[in-house]
Amino acid sequence: MNAIGELRIRVAQKTWDKEIVLWVGPETDLMTALNGAHVESLDILDLFDPSSLPINDDETHGTLIRKLRAKLKSVPRGPDQRTILVVRSVGLLARYDVGVKEFYDWFIGSFTMVILILEPSSPGFEWPEDVECEAGRIRRYFTAPGSLKQILEVES
Repeated sequence: MNAIGELRIRVAQKTWDKEIVLWVGPETDLMTALNGAHVESLDILDLFDPSSLPINDDETHGTLIRKLRAKLKSVPRGPDQRTILVVRSVGLLARYDVGVKEFYDWFIGSFTMVILILEPSSPGFEWPEDVECEAGRIRRYFTAPGSLKQILEVES
């Protein structure tokens, strides 16, 4: 079964069991698979205030955890409102070693699911000279034991 069909089946289940999924593919395909489910979006970049960025990695790690925790607590959810949280810019979770613990502790349950998007770069896209994006490394980070249950990859 393809990734879109597999996710549709999972979304249609009455309850979810601590579901965190890594979606490897275009976001447009993800939205097709979610097919009308209640979706909340979170871009990890939005957790930072550009006018007062942390000065070092340790401070960034702590800031990211605090802001992520506050955001996760604020998302409406419950038996009457099953919620799928679609998370973008997940490379920052890997870069600052935040991982998925906060999602397990503060968000996911029987009526909530988290989908982390790892969208490949468009062909011909060139990163700025001082930026590297190693999709393989990010994928390995999220597939370490005890991290995610499933990876759904859209075939090109």
